[in-house]
Amino acid sequence: MTTAQAQRIAAKHHPRRIALFGGSFDPIHSGHLAVARAADRRFNFDEIHFVPASRPPHKLKQHLAPFPHRFAMVALALTEHPHFVPSVAEAGEDFSGAQLHYSVDTVRYFRHAYHGHGDRIYFIVGADAFLDIPMWKEYEALLGLCDFIVANRPGIRAEALRLVIPPELMGRDGKRKDSEAVHESSVVAHLYRTSVYLLENVASEVSATDIRRRAHRGQSIHGLVTSRVEEYILKQGLYR
Repeated sequence: MTTAQAQRIAAKHHPRRIALFGGSFDPIHSGHLAVARAADRRFNFDEIHFVPASRPPHKLKQHLAPFPHRFAMVALALTEHPHFVPSVAEAGEDFSGAQLHYSVDTVRYFRHAYHGHGDRIYFIVGADAFLDIPMWKEYEALLGLCDFIVANRPGIRAEALRLVIPPELMGRDGKRKDSEAVHESSVVAHLYRTSVYLLENVASEVSATDIRRRAHRGQSIHGLVTSRVEEYILKQGLYR
């Protein structure tokens, strides 16, 4: 048996932790990266897939930079993070990102790709977005497809997040017996097959809206985005 074959066999038996971090990323900024790094430190992911949204259903009226630009900025921002992966899951066949994608379909796409024994999919989302999850397509099914990691912000309590989860979806009492038990202190809720975790102390003052506004005015965005993303925005004349 070659070393490569042995590694492939070992990989097949290694349960993978895969995180999905979706967003408009218009543009991706330091706040997004801070959340991803904090989640990675807590859960030790094998991969975090940053998924630029095609046409976010809740932002259909908002003008977004073209998908290829938003994907390019994500790819540039992740170059120094080996297991942070820019994803084309919502790019569409023509890479235009013009088709409507829903989170539940994107999670199913990743569950199909990562279906080994013990593999777990985690969905990283902000607290404000999680509070709106009852508005999402097939949200009850979505809550059962993957674990959620909710990046909290000041003023939002775990109880408020728990209230948007239908009581009938609540599952196990008591503590997880598997490797997730180490994260019990951050559990918002245990569902039948999944859990919702709270990620504290990652609030950021950086906003994509502010960055776009500053770029439009010709003001500096240095430090709000990575240097490569800053250079890309300037060279492409985005948001001007």
